[in-house]
Amino acid sequence: MIPEYECPKCGEKFTDEQYKESRFCSECGTLLRKCRPPRYWIFQFNPRKYRWFDWIKENEGKTEQWLTSQHSKEIHKGDKVVVWASGPKAGVYAIGEILTNPKRKPLNQEQKKYWNIKTDVFKFLSNKSVIVKYSKIITDNPLLKGECEQDPILSGMPVLKGIQATNIPIGKRYWDRILELLHGRVL
Repeated sequence: MIPEYECPKCGEKFTDEQYKESRFCSECGTLLRKCRPPRYWIFQFNPRKYRWFDWIKENEGKTEQWLTSQHSKEIHKGDKVVVWASGPKAGVYAIGEILTNPKRKPLNQEQKKYWNIKTDVFKFLSNKSVIVKYSKIITDNPLLKGECEQDPILSGMPVLKGIQATNIPIGKRYWDRILELLHGRVL
């Protein structure tokens, strides 16, 4: 059964059948609400600061912790993520889903060694972060910036306008177009 209700506090999801039994979250007791549709995000990293390519190569299949500095109140469990590298090889390198609501949490030990600028690790103590699970990693055949700029839909993406943020909201039409262009690529 597809979850139709969620807890606004802890993010747990419930089916219509469960909601009929109790309108309150079985985990924390909060009144449930109708599930909101997922939002779509670009999570951007700078390869000079964070060695994401090394991390993903050595930890493929594992979840990853991401800062949610800019939009922690809008980002939620179940939202969809496009991972974008900035720099000379800018583009889409992975897609995934957010597994947790944002909360303050030190950076996990496995990821610390991949940060070139060690002071950035401390941002995890003062800002909220989420855990992301990837459904596709496309490091060998990414959707590069040049291809996005030439696409009639993707050319309007905010990340192509030079935004220097880690978390950038995008519309469903961008998400759908990215999935369409990635379909059939060797992953």
